[in-house]
Amino acid sequence: MSDPCIVGRLGGEKATGVYIHIDGAPQAMLPRLGQLLARDGTEKVLTTLARRHYGWAYLWPEFDEGDAETNLDLPLYKGKVIPGYGFCYTIGPLVHGLTLNNARVHPLIGWAYFIDAAGGDIHWWDTRPGAPATGHVATVWGRA
Repeated sequence: MSDPCIVGRLGGEKATGVYIHIDGAPQAMLPRLGQLLARDGTEKVLTTLARRHYGWAYLWPEFDEGDAETNLDLPLYKGKVIPGYGFCYTIGPLVHGLTLNNARVHPLIGWAYFIDAAGGDIHWWDTRPGAPATGHVATVWGRA
């Protein structure tokens, strides 16, 4: 099961993010985002994620080349490992600049996470059909 989501920046004219294909539910994504934010700081995390215009297969801080090739059978011709972040796509449709409204109407995206660049808090929504429209906030302690 893929459980896609978007992750991006809160603020400006509108919050925008990039597509992540696997493990987008809060149980997996919030701890991973928290780990990245605590290790690298808000701006580096947001910049690293946004640079990958074709999206990500996995956002997984411990991910390495061995995981891509042997454990997950990811097609390396479609992407590359970004050390400390996961596996990003290098070909395919452009899937960046997505908004909360995009997530709500997309048939696959079930979650949206937007990081407050000023404070580092993660604002997130369940965008699956029938879910409440209200958002949640997760505070990341120990961030850089």
